[in-house]
Amino acid sequence: MDELDSLKATALVMMLISNFVTDLNYFGIMVVEKGDFWWWLARSTATLFVGVSGFSYFLAHREVHVFSKTLKRTRRLIFWAFTITVMTFIFEPDAYVRFGVLHLLTFASLIAFPLVRRPVIAFIFGLFFLFVPLFSNETLVWIGMSETGLSAVDYFPLNPWLGVFLICIGLSSQIYSEGKSLIKIQWPEKWLLLGKNTLMIYVFHQPFLIALLIITGLVPLDQVIP
Repeated sequence: MDELDSLKATALVMMLISNFVTDLNYFGIMVVEKGDFWWWLARSTATLFVGVSGFSYFLAHREVHVFSKTLKRTRRLIFWAFTITVMTFIFEPDAYVRFGVLHLLTFASLIAFPLVRRPVIAFIFGLFFLFVPLFSNETLVWIGMSETGLSAVDYFPLNPWLGVFLICIGLSSQIYSEGKSLIKIQWPEKWLLLGKNTLMIYVFHQPFLIALLIITGLVPLDQVIP
């Protein structure tokens, strides 16, 4: 659906800006503090990204509800989530990704399958995961159930992000009950193309941003690769 692809493109641009600022903060070029504009931008971006994924998941299963197709789509997420874990462990072993946004979307895609045709139940479960307290045991980080105090460059625990995903499934059943676009706009094709390729851009954007910092001289190479 074009309007959701447009929202994905919007979330993608927000993510590129937010993650670039996060890189600047990580390398000590600027400071991002809790509660400031950049802190809120990161959380708004994540909410939009995960929320739109929930809407898209409902629409993808509105007419065809076959687990084998869900699993086929999810395999790409599994592959890239595992790749990101390995690569971040190599370059940042003290803060590598255990349960980032791709891990979350993989888990959510599987767990939401029996709920997507029961949107009211999905909504109730979503509220539960939005507010349920997590645990402090770090071994639970691998399934997104540990508290957010963990040191990681990307962490999307089940609270609140699975909650956001499931709530949006419930909302989409009302907003897109007929599976039709609500906004009659002719979106630019190149803009929609961004929204349709968010996965690949997400996977490769960080190496590009860090290379940009190195090329411009803002970050020395030995600070990235000791």
